[in-house]
Amino acid sequence: MIILGIDPGTARTGYALIRVSSKPKLLETSTIITPPDIEMHKRLKILYRELNSIVKKHSPDIMVVERLFFNTNVKTAIAVGQSRGITLLVAANKNLKVVEYTALEAKVVLTGYGRSKKKEMQEAVKDMLKLDGVVKSDDANDAVAMALCYLKKEKLC
Repeated sequence: MIILGIDPGTARTGYALIRVSSKPKLLETSTIITPPDIEMHKRLKILYRELNSIVKKHSPDIMVVERLFFNTNVKTAIAVGQSRGITLLVAANKNLKVVEYTALEAKVVLTGYGRSKKKEMQEAVKDMLKLDGVVKSDDANDAVAMALCYLKKEKLC
């Protein structure tokens, strides 16, 4: 089974692919970055194209997407919502099962505390996957955390 974790955003979308067999293995993680100086519809097209490419290359079985819990910045919330829409469209077009969690849910599952700091989440991801170092990009680490949250909640690891 391959799980694709997504931390959506229009400027930066983190993604992570984890293969689950006897133990979870991180296959790939990175961040899709769109240029801030181009129009929004073109940024969303880049995101769509990149996510489609990732799904085509790895053929994940499930997509785990971060759900927007609450945001006081309406402009940011709308941009994240647009990115989530593109992400969910990619999943629908590929008939992927989709599961959604808030960042707070992932923090509770991975660290036991819903207000964990980024550094604590990086360490939790590193420890769970037995990585040599932390995932440096916050967006990529959040995507890994989404996938691991699913694995833990479903008792697959």
